[in-house]
Amino acid sequence: MSESYLRRSRAVAALILTSQQLFKAVTALVRRHDLTESQYNALRILRGAAKRDEKLTQAELAQRLIASRANTTWILDKLEARDMIRRKGHTDRRKNLVEITPTGQKLLTKIDPEFENLLGTILEDVSTSELQTMLGIIGKFHFD
Repeated sequence: MSESYLRRSRAVAALILTSQQLFKAVTALVRRHDLTESQYNALRILRGAAKRDEKLTQAELAQRLIASRANTTWILDKLEARDMIRRKGHTDRRKNLVEITPTGQKLLTKIDPEFENLLGTILEDVSTSELQTMLGIIGKFHFD
C-alpha cells in the first residue's frame, strides 16, 4: 500500500468517525424536543425559505433534505400532526407548497441557543480560518 493511500484512508476514517459523532450529538439534542434529525433539518430549511420569501414544494424540500419523496412525506406528516408545518394543497402531494408555522418557528427559536451552544462546545478549538479551510477542502471532494 502506498503512503498516499494510507494517508487518505486515515483521513476518510477520521471524517466518518467525526460525522457519526456529530450526528449523534445533534440527534440527542433534537430528540429532547421530540424531533428526528430529518424533521429538524426540514424545519430549518423551511425557516430559511420563509426568511427569503421562497415557496418550496414538497418535492423541492425532498431534494434539499437529500431524502426520498416517500421519506419526506413521512417527515412532513409527523411535523404537520404537531402543527409545525402547513401544506398548501394540491391533488399531487409532491406539488404541495410547504411552509413552517408559527409553532414550528417557536420550536426552532427554543432549539437555536442549544444548537449554538453545542456547536460552540464541539468547535471550541477551531478558528474561523480553520472552518473556512475545512469547508474549502470538503468542497474539493468528488462523488458520482
